[in-house]
Amino acid sequence: MSPSRSSRSLIAALTACLFFVSNGETYTEAFEADFFHLKNIKDDPNWQISAWPQHGHPYAMSYEKQNVIANPMTGSSANGGDPGLQMVVRGPTQKGSAVSTAEMKTVREDMHYGSYRVALKYSRQPGTCGAMFWYKNDTHEIDIELLSHQETGTSSTSPVNFVLHADGPQGFATPRLPFHPSDGFHEYRFDWSPKKVSFYADGQFIQDLTQGVPVDPGFIMLNHWSNGNAWTKGPPTKDVTMTVAYVKAYFNKGPGADQSRGQCDDTTAKDAVCEVPDYKGPISPDQKTVFLTKADNNILPINEPTDPPGTDTTDDTMTQEVSPDATCGDASAYSSTHTGVLEFYGRVENCESWFGIINAYATSIFKTDRTMTEACKKVYADFIQATRRNPFTSPDTTEDGNLVTTYQRFMRNYE
Repeated sequence: MSPSRSSRSLIAALTACLFFVSNGETYTEAFEADFFHLKNIKDDPNWQISAWPQHGHPYAMSYEKQNVIANPMTGSSANGGDPGLQMVVRGPTQKGSAVSTAEMKTVREDMHYGSYRVALKYSRQPGTCGAMFWYKNDTHEIDIELLSHQETGTSSTSPVNFVLHADGPQGFATPRLPFHPSDGFHEYRFDWSPKKVSFYADGQFIQDLTQGVPVDPGFIMLNHWSNGNAWTKGPPTKDVTMTVAYVKAYFNKGPGADQSRGQCDDTTAKDAVCEVPDYKGPISPDQKTVFLTKADNNILPINEPTDPPGTDTTDDTMTQEVSPDATCGDASAYSSTHTGVLEFYGRVENCESWFGIINAYATSIFKTDRTMTEACKKVYADFIQATRRNPFTSPDTTEDGNLVTTYQRFMRNYE
């Protein structure tokens, strides 16, 4: 029996792997989300789904969690229609009511200069705006926005809107794409550097913008919305769905980590470089998309762990099924490797050894140029993901109490 991907994710440690992009830059961080195969977005610790009202004119909006829907590919898509993450704007909307819309953001907020990509399929139903953008606040943004009312007509091309916000004049352009965003999944990309932002579609360079380039770190947002204004020309007369296939980001953390490091000739060396492939279409569940991280959806870290000296690395699986009456002290009878032992602990309740595993895992992350606070957050997210439990309602899983208690104890050791 092979260890689960989430179990591997829990004990894996970030290595010195770097990410080399075709723009000539090398980045230290990776964030990837495969929405073709994500089963439940609401339990993903890497994304926060918006749930709040927003004033607008002539219509207010209401971002609602039920409008962000995982539709994984399992032979056929679970909910019918296109597989991927569905972001729905509801329609019709009565006068005086709020338009029901969809939005989510990354939990990470340290995303700085880098290469950011989203693959999505849009709609021709008029009245909405679909966007992927980097965001710090309302005056610091990098936007790729699609307007469904611009999808009309018989032309083989369609406009896209690129927007930069920062101190001073903003950058704005509306070039034409060599396709319609509604005719299938397409990749939209921007490469952000200190002096400019370069935009791409399906791997083809479209345009540089040099005014309004942000300088601070922030996060990635996806949204699909309408408030009936001149921009969206909505709200729509029926439900409209934007479907997202993946998000990929290769970047440096900011501030203080923005200098790119050189590419290594030996890809197996300590400072190995992973080359980030450019778009190779078409995008569909049947055409394998390259992901450079090996974890559940987008859970970092990105490489398999190195087992401790002296362990048998020829087979990282458990040697037998876990007996119903197994106890925590029986781990060595089931595996001699980190991943196998962790798989065992994941199947046996009330193992106080969980704390030791969390402790060792966070320490390994701390040694890789992360702050201990970041390590704690990362460990907690992976721990919850691996155990598939709600930390606030689950029964005790350690000698010291529930998962929250264990995490708090861990935090106190390093604060």
